[in-house]
Amino acid sequence: MKNFPGQNTTAFIRNRRHRYRAIQDDGEDFNINSDNESNIQSNLNTADDVGKRKKRKSKKGAKSGMSFSPTFPNIIDFNHPYRQILMAIKTKPFVLMAGMCGTGKSRFARTFAYQTCPKYLQEDGQPGNFQMIQVQPDWHDADGILGWLNTISGHYQWTPFLIFLVKAWRHLDTPFILCLDEMNLAKVELYFANFLSILESRQWINGELVSDAFITPEKMKYYAERDPDIWVRLGIKIDIELQNRFLKNGIMLPPNLAVIGTANIDLSGEMFSMKLLDRMMVIELTEIDFYGGIKSDDVDFKFPEVPIKIDQVLGKILNGKDAYLLFPKIGDLIISELQSIDKILTGSSIRFGYRVRDAALTYCAYNSQLADYPKDNEAVYRCLDELLLMKVLPRINVDRKAQEKLIANLLRFAKDKYPRTYLRIQFMLDDLSEFSYFISFWQRS
Repeated sequence: MKNFPGQNTTAFIRNRRHRYRAIQDDGEDFNINSDNESNIQSNLNTADDVGKRKKRKSKKGAKSGMSFSPTFPNIIDFNHPYRQILMAIKTKPFVLMAGMCGTGKSRFARTFAYQTCPKYLQEDGQPGNFQMIQVQPDWHDADGILGWLNTISGHYQWTPFLIFLVKAWRHLDTPFILCLDEMNLAKVELYFANFLSILESRQWINGELVSDAFITPEKMKYYAERDPDIWVRLGIKIDIELQNRFLKNGIMLPPNLAVIGTANIDLSGEMFSMKLLDRMMVIELTEIDFYGGIKSDDVDFKFPEVPIKIDQVLGKILNGKDAYLLFPKIGDLIISELQSIDKILTGSSIRFGYRVRDAALTYCAYNSQLADYPKDNEAVYRCLDELLLMKVLPRINVDRKAQEKLIANLLRFAKDKYPRTYLRIQFMLDDLSEFSYFISFWQRS
């Protein structure tokens, strides 16, 4: 029978997959050279092997991610079904929910708002501490988020984003949840650059969390002088104290704001840059419960009798040093693990810096303060496993041929201590086809 032109290529790719998996059993070093390329035909997988691998691919991909729960306890302990997501928000109030279309990414943001909304903010059955903003593909600047000056009327055009920030400043004892739906339909750095910068400017001054301003005090004074209805537009007509605050300090980032973005895992929109991934936590949703809300009464879009308190979901630690000082011995273990990973990633585009270190220390610190937290190193490794999924693996989008050994070494490192990370890397490899040029957390062949 005549061989097709792509037959040897397919065999070669299958052989590579086989070699990757050999690490799990034999600790084999992955090194492709001309000698073992000549042995392609002797390592062909049978049809049965391929079927088993596809089954394993689905299973491993699901276990590495998160899923929804029909319950949402108002006391957050280490066994809380949404602990990872909530501690991620507490670590950094900018979280991306990634998953295939229809997994409920924006649903969680709204459910979270219901669970944190007090009675006085419940508005016609809706949580008044929630705002959905649907990102538009033609957002090439910050006008859709931060507004613009109308040169005809002389008035500033206030956006839902800014009005929501002002509302959050009115209710500082309540978490306010902003959902950026399909946030990568436009390039995030173009319309959200101000937020990314201001998020990094936060600092504690005299016991108050302050930041740079979205609208500076000079501009606030300018707009107020030309628009007598400005405070009505912002919903603070009778709040003289808040008016004076904005005139003095501008509109800063409210300390009670959490931003949750959503995106499809296949990145059907713009790619996320390293700059962006450095500044947010990525939560991947994988499992779907088709009985959710059918066989049991779930908590979606229902107000609890007692809302979750703000100190359970929004934190005060802003840097790795403060987190490290809370538990230096555990901090040393975390830094040692990060150093080992750094050695593997040295020279690659995946390599991370201080923001990932600070996130690791802070995330583990917040988890260690929860009730029912196991007082052993296994709990630290479990939290680090989650951290790697949120902060390191989303950075993987590398040339397949150039970085296959690096990925193999990372897979070997994760094998015994970081099971979810191991499964997610294996899932990336199983997702490759003979036409794949990249190994990617996001890409689907």
